[in-house]
Amino acid sequence: MKKNKVVRVVGWGIFCLIFLWQGCRNGASNAQKQLQKAEELYALGTSSNQHSNYEESTTYLKQAEECLVESRKSKDERIATRSNQLLGLTRFHLGNTSESEMLYEIAGSYYHKAIPLLMQGENAVYLACAYRDIARTIALTGGEQDSVLWYFAQAKQYAQTAQSDVLLLDIDAYRYQLCYPDSVTQRLAVCKELAEKHGAHARYSEIVELFLAQHATDSAAFYLERLQPKDSSYAYWFEQSYAYLLSKVLRQQGKNDKAYEVLLDLYDRKIQELQRDAGARTYALSLHYDVAREQQLAQEAQRERQWQRKISLVLVLLLLLVVALSLILWHYWQHRRREQAAALQALQDKYAQQLQLALERLKQKVNLTREMELQRLRGNEPEFPKWLQTYRNEQLTLSKESIDELIAYVDRALDGAISRLRNDYPALTESDMQFAILTIIGASDPDMGILLNVQKQTIYHRRQIVRKHVNPDIDDIDAWLRAYVLK
Repeated sequence: MKKNKVVRVVGWGIFCLIFLWQGCRNGASNAQKQLQKAEELYALGTSSNQHSNYEESTTYLKQAEECLVESRKSKDERIATRSNQLLGLTRFHLGNTSESEMLYEIAGSYYHKAIPLLMQGENAVYLACAYRDIARTIALTGGEQDSVLWYFAQAKQYAQTAQSDVLLLDIDAYRYQLCYPDSVTQRLAVCKELAEKHGAHARYSEIVELFLAQHATDSAAFYLERLQPKDSSYAYWFEQSYAYLLSKVLRQQGKNDKAYEVLLDLYDRKIQELQRDAGARTYALSLHYDVAREQQLAQEAQRERQWQRKISLVLVLLLLLVVALSLILWHYWQHRRREQAAALQALQDKYAQQLQLALERLKQKVNLTREMELQRLRGNEPEFPKWLQTYRNEQLTLSKESIDELIAYVDRALDGAISRLRNDYPALTESDMQFAILTIIGASDPDMGILLNVQKQTIYHRRQIVRKHVNPDIDDIDAWLRAYVLK
């Protein structure tokens, strides 16, 4: 029995290993297929780009990018490495295609995505081209010149690593054109070396443009004749560029009729090209416009209506929630106001008794002083009590410590209203705060005079000063202070 059990366990283990191996093999096979498909699409995309079919090139390259993103997940290191390398090149060519369609910001984003992948493959040539093209897109979109120069410097560094004289000259040509437009002599020298020594015939158009800008018509016509390679994959571009530059040369030579004929012929060919392109696109669209497409659109419209209903329901629920929260906050605010009003009333009741005691003590002092004065008028020399002799030197009925304690107590009871008053109006002095706190707890002018041992006129002046420090336009500063602490 034990032997049979061991055999079964070993059998199941071998079966699991075979299953895992087969799964890994299938995964590697799928990744290999995705890589092969991506390579085919990449070739189609680059070929379309060379023939100026930018929309078709973008379509192929984006499909290649999707395949490469899947194949780079392979556990096979060779497939993943090749996928990363080809993905970097694909995104670089997507940037070129976008730049050809004057979508410079999109082109710059593709170049930035391509650089980390190109660095993995240590592809110095493509890295130099990517940094050069980033600098060009920044310059064409009106970016900062410091950034443009920095990217050109990076491009030159990788071009030197690749030991490519052509790339170094090409980078200098773009740098002079975009950053130093007045350096015509240096730019001409670089373009001539690229065109004559390294076979970059496209630079002849730039040389012609520079000579035309200097009104050197004969030199422009001389170099224009070299701009006619018909066997290149870019022959159509050369033909258009030649026709356009020829019209400018003829115009500078005073041959306006011939220049007009050349431009008119170029315009007619461009119109025919656009019509062919529009016809091809219309035909492609008509092939895809069928019943299945109509059904798909109907389903999408139905899903859209369902989403709109759901969004409407969610918005209604959110509105109800906001209303409920608003009601809760309003009731809470009303409750807090009632609590603060009750706290203020409790403070007024608490200090009413202390005020009454102070009044009685003052009356006692006044009556005793009056009696002593009457005795002196009658010729008697009464002996003043010791406490009455020092009456004028006594502290206030409410000392500074008592008032500070009162302020702190009221501040706690009214949720920091006194601290808020200090912060909002920093011009208020200690005397102003004494007046304010006594006003808030409901003390009248005579009460304040007794508690602070000052005259009624002093209280009036203090009220005007507080109103000036808070807001001179306030009519009733007492009511304003009581309302402020209950906000």
